[in-house]
Amino acid sequence: MSYTRNTQLMKSMGKGLYRSRLAEKPDEPAGRFMSSLDEDQEIMIEDIIGTEAHDIMLYEQGIIPKNDLKKILQALEELRGEFEKGTLNITGDYEDVHEFLEDRVIKKVGIDAGGKLHTARSRNDQVALDIRMKTRTELNDICQKLIELIQTFLTKAHDTIHVPIILYTHTQHAQIGNLAHYFLAQVDLLSRDLERLNSCYLRVNRSPLGAAAIGGTKFPIDRSRTASLLGFDGVVENSVDAVSSRDFALETIACLAVLMVSMSRICEDLIVWSSSEFGYVELSDTYASTSSIMPQKKNPCTLELIRGKTGEVSGALIDLIICVKGLPTGYSRDLQAIKPSIWRALKAVRESLEVMSGAISSLKVNKEQWVEATQNSYAVAVDLAEDLTAKGIPFRQSHKIVGELVRELVESKSRMKDIKPELVSSLSEKIIGKKLNLTDTELSRIIDPIHSLEARQSLGSPSQKEVNRMLQGRENKVEEYADVVRSRTEKLGEANSRLKRTVDEYISS
Repeated sequence: MSYTRNTQLMKSMGKGLYRSRLAEKPDEPAGRFMSSLDEDQEIMIEDIIGTEAHDIMLYEQGIIPKNDLKKILQALEELRGEFEKGTLNITGDYEDVHEFLEDRVIKKVGIDAGGKLHTARSRNDQVALDIRMKTRTELNDICQKLIELIQTFLTKAHDTIHVPIILYTHTQHAQIGNLAHYFLAQVDLLSRDLERLNSCYLRVNRSPLGAAAIGGTKFPIDRSRTASLLGFDGVVENSVDAVSSRDFALETIACLAVLMVSMSRICEDLIVWSSSEFGYVELSDTYASTSSIMPQKKNPCTLELIRGKTGEVSGALIDLIICVKGLPTGYSRDLQAIKPSIWRALKAVRESLEVMSGAISSLKVNKEQWVEATQNSYAVAVDLAEDLTAKGIPFRQSHKIVGELVRELVESKSRMKDIKPELVSSLSEKIIGKKLNLTDTELSRIIDPIHSLEARQSLGSPSQKEVNRMLQGRENKVEEYADVVRSRTEKLGEANSRLKRTVDEYISS
């Protein structure tokens, strides 16, 4: 390269690689405002890998020479090594990571080779690619952590199959339940979240690379080759759709927001149950905090923070929706603003899952508190009504008899365990004109909380038989989920390894 040509090039590059159309550099505040270099560090590795795959394809298609490819790959690998070691100085008047890397490659290998790096590609398809690659990796990690949380709940269910609890509706005692049954309910809730994320992954893992700015390119590129090199399941075929759409990101964050709502509800249960008024469970010291002034306090702060981060993830979803709702078809710079919201949501969910798994696995269950609560509860009233109905009394009349009975017990400050057969007989005669004769043994069996549980026959009820059946089914299902996530993760790992070997071969050849 001649001195004159090099001087002219450096002068042109001084105002930015992409600003040849413009006569001046951007105003300093405007330049900072437009730059996404800081948040783009989240996709630095993805941008390097995506560029390597693209340039390998360019060589294979006869678009760039092998010697230029070798130089580009060598420079990219050097930059990757610096970034992974934390020694890469990511500063300068760059609009984004794409300009930063291209500029650094050109400075390393010269314009004749480095200037070909961006052939047949736009930042528009490039950034869409990077976000998809980052998101799919995070999705696999989140799915794995969600599986671990589900498995933690299954373990807890095994350990608490003999713990009777009170089930609530309207925050009032409703029916007698089983703590294992409660934990299984959370398994099912979280499993649906996992199903949504698994389905979402299929739409995330499509390559937009090769769409160029919006209308494709005249160069004979092979989009399927780059998709294969990068471990995608296929391409986003329509070039307009490939660069315009961020529905994959909206869907991802929407699924994550629903997951966080699921976890927040569970946290609320445990926070209430761990209070002094209930004392049903106790958080491990390692997942609790205390007060700066009140020495007696043991606060469930980890669970409270998960509740708080639910708002953060929901807010990220709103950020994305509002950002894209009014955009015209095509790439607009507004889309740059969604990246921090995506990174923030992914991080919040990943950390929340990890902390919640630890909190649940170390959770102490106070069985004695639960047993005492169930024995003093009116929640077996529905069981008595059903038993009376089984004796041939219409349910509405049985309901009225037991309702009157509970009212009298409340007024006399008595409990269900205090009921005598004579009271049932007198109330039934008063209400339906017929005496119901129950023995002490029969009545004691009906209002016993444990018998109440075992007498349930409906599918999905908290009887031990049903709980054991559900446990087995859920354990089998979660293993299927684990196989799916493991397979996806291995596929990406194999693709990365193959690409790395290909890069190394070209560099050494």
